[in-house]
Amino acid sequence: MTPQRELVFRAFFELGDHVTVDELYDKVKEKDKSVGYSTVWRNLKLICKVGLAEEVNIGDGVTRYDRVTQVPHGHFFCVECKSLTEFSVDQIVGVLAQSANDHKFVPEAFKIEIRGLCQQCQNKKTSLNTKEEVRD
Repeated sequence: MTPQRELVFRAFFELGDHVTVDELYDKVKEKDKSVGYSTVWRNLKLICKVGLAEEVNIGDGVTRYDRVTQVPHGHFFCVECKSLTEFSVDQIVGVLAQSANDHKFVPEAFKIEIRGLCQQCQNKKTSLNTKEEVRD
């Protein structure tokens, strides 16, 4: 374990969930300006390879990395501000397991991602619509 690798690992787990390579690189650069982008990227791939993180691709062209946990969860993705929020899927897991069983299917993994607007973006949209109605 090199000092650079340890720094990347620590920074990843300090940042929390849904980290981009750029965000991780910025965090690492705060602590050691000599660490290059490719070093951060390679070590992030290693974190995934050893099973501590996984890629999250929502379809917006940005790959994020999420810590692997034993707690199943889904993601709400705001198409406006690009925020990613986790939610519990405890109740859904039973339904999915039963459905798989009904179809004689053995699932290995699942992902639930719901696209839409977060509360803040809904409020902004409502505010803009109200202002437009006042002008008319």
